[in-house]
Amino acid sequence: MAELNKLADLSPNLQATPISQVDAPRALRRRLEPERIAEIVAKYQAGATTPALCTKYLLSKGGLLKLLREEGAQLRNQSLSVEQVMKAASMYEGGLSIAKIANYFGVSYSGVRQAFVRAGIQRRARGGSTERSVQESREVDDDLKTRIRGRRAH
Repeated sequence: MAELNKLADLSPNLQATPISQVDAPRALRRRLEPERIAEIVAKYQAGATTPALCTKYLLSKGGLLKLLREEGAQLRNQSLSVEQVMKAASMYEGGLSIAKIANYFGVSYSGVRQAFVRAGIQRRARGGSTERSVQESREVDDDLKTRIRGRRAH
């Protein structure tokens, strides 16, 4: 115990500084010059990804998206609204593929698929097949397998 007290006496007496005084994050507009903001927006609109811009300009994703919104940039791959999900579901039930629906709304395939999952919309089997066509394809596959086995026997 005496050794611990000696060590404590040797260390400098550091006073805790409140977190609010230690490098508090500054507003992006105060940290970035207007020319730099215009450059970021231009690169985003030219196709640069948000992760690439965040890395290059040392920004958080939330901060970057907020800055882009404030500058009036149209954000890519945003979630569908409730009304859009309802319309997408109707289009899907009408036979359109998720890829075509994504193209219609200007969002990614994953964006539509995730919206369907969140809304509990049942998706078709890959290739747009229905239960009946799946059963029919299984029967065709079984018939084909039987024929192939028959050829091997000869």
